[in-house]
Amino acid sequence: MGRRMRLTPALIYLFLLICTGSYAFIPGVDGPVSNVQALEGGDVTLLCDSTPDSLDDEFMILVWYKNNVPIYSFEIPDKQWSEPSFNTSSRLRADILAQPTAVTVTSLTEDDEAMYHCRVDFRLSPTRNVGINVSVIVLPSLPFFMDEMSNKVGARVGPYHDGDTLLLRCLVIGGRPPPRISWYSGDTLVDASDGDSDIPTVRENELYLPLTRDNAAALSCRASNTNLAPPIVATLEIELFLPAYNVSIHWVRGTVGDALRAGSVALAQCTARGSYPQPELSWWLDRKHLTHHSNQTWSNSTLTAISFLELNPALSDNGATLACVATNPVMAPNKGSKADVFTLNVTYSPMVDVIKLGDDGNGNVVVELDSLNLECETKANPPVEMFTWYFNDIEIKPGSIWGDNTSSRQLLIEEATRAHAGRYACGAANTIGETRSDNLSITVFYPPECTGVGIRLIKETIHCNVKALPAPETYFWHLQPSNYEIQHLTTGSPSLSLDTITGPLAESLKASCEASNGVASQEESCDRTFSFEHLRPPQPEQCDIAYEFGEFQMKCIPVENATYYEVYVWRLSESNSSLVLERRASMGFGTGRALAAAGPGNNAGLTAGRLAVRAALGRVRRGDEAGARACNRYGCSAPLLLRPTDTLLHQADPPWWHFFLEKDVGISLGAVVLVAVFVISSVLMVRLVRRPRHKPPPVIQVLQLDDVARNYLDNIGEHKVHASCSLRSCSSGYSDASGDSGPPVDRRRKPAAWERWHEPPPPDVTLTLHRESAV
Repeated sequence: MGRRMRLTPALIYLFLLICTGSYAFIPGVDGPVSNVQALEGGDVTLLCDSTPDSLDDEFMILVWYKNNVPIYSFEIPDKQWSEPSFNTSSRLRADILAQPTAVTVTSLTEDDEAMYHCRVDFRLSPTRNVGINVSVIVLPSLPFFMDEMSNKVGARVGPYHDGDTLLLRCLVIGGRPPPRISWYSGDTLVDASDGDSDIPTVRENELYLPLTRDNAAALSCRASNTNLAPPIVATLEIELFLPAYNVSIHWVRGTVGDALRAGSVALAQCTARGSYPQPELSWWLDRKHLTHHSNQTWSNSTLTAISFLELNPALSDNGATLACVATNPVMAPNKGSKADVFTLNVTYSPMVDVIKLGDDGNGNVVVELDSLNLECETKANPPVEMFTWYFNDIEIKPGSIWGDNTSSRQLLIEEATRAHAGRYACGAANTIGETRSDNLSITVFYPPECTGVGIRLIKETIHCNVKALPAPETYFWHLQPSNYEIQHLTTGSPSLSLDTITGPLAESLKASCEASNGVASQEESCDRTFSFEHLRPPQPEQCDIAYEFGEFQMKCIPVENATYYEVYVWRLSESNSSLVLERRASMGFGTGRALAAAGPGNNAGLTAGRLAVRAALGRVRRGDEAGARACNRYGCSAPLLLRPTDTLLHQADPPWWHFFLEKDVGISLGAVVLVAVFVISSVLMVRLVRRPRHKPPPVIQVLQLDDVARNYLDNIGEHKVHASCSLRSCSSGYSDASGDSGPPVDRRRKPAAWERWHEPPPPDVTLTLHRESAV
């Protein structure tokens, strides 16, 4: 059985060969022919209709031929055969059950290109033949590129600049049928003029391409010889330097519409498109390079560069130009740069300042009754819509001293007064906000005028009290002491010392002053009459009459504000009915020392230092009165009246031998005594020379004293010289001769008596007895 089956295919093949040798398929005669294309290495399916013409018929055998050579057969019920040399690697597959029946040949080669036909034999029907002309397409090789120097070019060419011409050749080897070669820029066909090359089986297409932005995309060379497969494409990147074709600025945030707000940060974005390589984006504000901006980003696929800028606009930036410049670093600046310029619209609340109109050289000063014109100088975006004026931080309302126009740019005051002096400010408002200016201080100058009593006397200085602005520079004085001619003085000070006035001031002074401050002179002078009684010195209070150095003296402690002192002696008239002025003199002894030791009013110090002013009273009799008063240029005080006591009068009556103590008598007597002594000594000398040389015997003389002489010698120690009474103990307002004489005074202890000067006087002494003068 196995052997019989092995013999059956051989018999069939032998039968086919016999039949083939005697029969060849003629296209169009023996049956229809169709054309089929297939790719080398691909598959091709050969279809043959094996359906009988009638239902009671059936096909018996199906045979496929290649160029009239059987390569496959099928015999009912299930006998298949294939040519071993053709069906290598089992590349032939048959589907007999399908209608039409299909035979698929895989792994096609060029040798598979042939005329294929099938023959179907039926049991009843005649034989059927169908022809299929199979064409095997051989694809060409991958295209490659060569430049004008016949150098092979890789996947990238360049760099080139915009406008340069590109010269390239695209070559393709092989392909059946010969391929067509086409150049594409991106998806755009730029050249399809292919042709044969000098090299066999090689086709080429040479490209002359002026490079522009439009064809700067990747170039591709496409080779195609069938529709069964897509073209074979080789891509070439062109490195083409391009400037940016579009630069634009737009605001990301921080704006209202296209307007910026001063002091508010806004974010701007600059986008540059189409530049290659990556451009450098720079920001400029009014031609000033801004270096503080964010780093830019770059998209190589879209050739887009983006840079962000955070801008904090100031008031001065309104109207400024903001520019973003994209510069290709590999191109010349005049070819590789493109910019977008944007004018900034910076809105801000008004900038306000108050100025004084009218250049009068006085700055912020106005003279009283002159006009004052102030202007509110503003700078704002958008424009100012409303103005408001302020005076001393209070809003100015229409009316009163301001007039009706208080809400415009200018504030006009026709006649300025002192009430208009103060701080002025202006407020301006727009849709952004309201701003108030700094204060402008306006000073109103006015001429001098008297204040209060006008002229005041403080101590020994006259003050002219006026008010003026500016302060007066010159003062004109008109001074007239009583019973004296008028004096005119000009000073630069409102104070005038009485020492500068010539003439007596013991009674009164008429004074008038006027001031001038450069604005205007004083219209009405300040007048006043002064009396200087309060400037006179007080009455002396500590005065004594003493008898010293052979004369009566008045001694007083200096008083405050006294410049000189006077002493008076009044004597009873012959009728003893009144007192008449006997003598008047100045008290001067000791004045300089008293004033140097202590200032005015320091009586305690003067008393302690025992400094006093004194004057000789001459011969004073019983019943006489002595008066002392203090004086200055403003007059004299009331006198202090004193009478010598009987003790002083008794001391003033000297003993008989006091004659010899007189200065002239003493000198004469001294001269006589000296002459007598000289004569006696001369006689004794002569006698001594003439006496004998031997020593005489001693002579003893006994003196017998009587009782009177002995009593005198025993009491000689008690005989003392009696000094004058002290200042305080011997002074009284009135003294009579019946009083006892003062205690004896030892002159060797005189300082002790001076030390008791400050002690209170005895009860019987009155130092400050006042009495009306009899003069």
